[in-house]
Amino acid sequence: MATALCAKVVPEVGGDTVFASMSAAYEGLSARMRGLIDGLQAVHDMKPFKQIFEDTPEDREQLRRFEAIYPPIAHPVVRVHPVTGRRVLFVNPQFTIRIKDMDERESASLLDTLFHQALIPELQYRLHWRPHTLALWDNRSVQHYAVHDYWPQTRIMDRVTVKGARPVGVAAADPATVQKPKKLIAGAVSHGAHKPHLVEDDIRGPAAAE
Repeated sequence: MATALCAKVVPEVGGDTVFASMSAAYEGLSARMRGLIDGLQAVHDMKPFKQIFEDTPEDREQLRRFEAIYPPIAHPVVRVHPVTGRRVLFVNPQFTIRIKDMDERESASLLDTLFHQALIPELQYRLHWRPHTLALWDNRSVQHYAVHDYWPQTRIMDRVTVKGARPVGVAAADPATVQKPKKLIAGAVSHGAHKPHLVEDDIRGPAAAE
């Protein structure tokens, strides 16, 4: 549910932690994409971390123990925050390995798009640690990344994580309620400019409205 992290030893330069709002990440998707992923389920697994175990009897036994404790599990791609009610994009490249009911190529392409939402700088907050800095964040709606740019210096933290409840998702979107894409007017796009593109809805008169 939440994590508290307290800095004990920090490097002189680097060692920041980047936080990303995954509710803002969801809201930043197009209406069509939100309609596509609402109601989907994704499989989460410790598979990406299996490579850290060596091919020794001790490590193989430890790996089997972790696999028994943390088997693959399905979670909603979009979860609902139990307090705010906001929808949250709930996938990450560390544990999310595939989308249920999709073939491998479709799943990989969709997950790659969703993973990149957390990389948008406008959705991030970067924390520069000082000794005794204490950070507390909500794992239900925030992802974090520790920047490893301080070698050979060290960073020592005390960490406490609060166990949360199982994520609750949303129902699949009704295709009839998904916003239709606007049609660009030929020749109205100014490449490289930041002005809004002209679309038919912007210049349509009341008599022409559907």
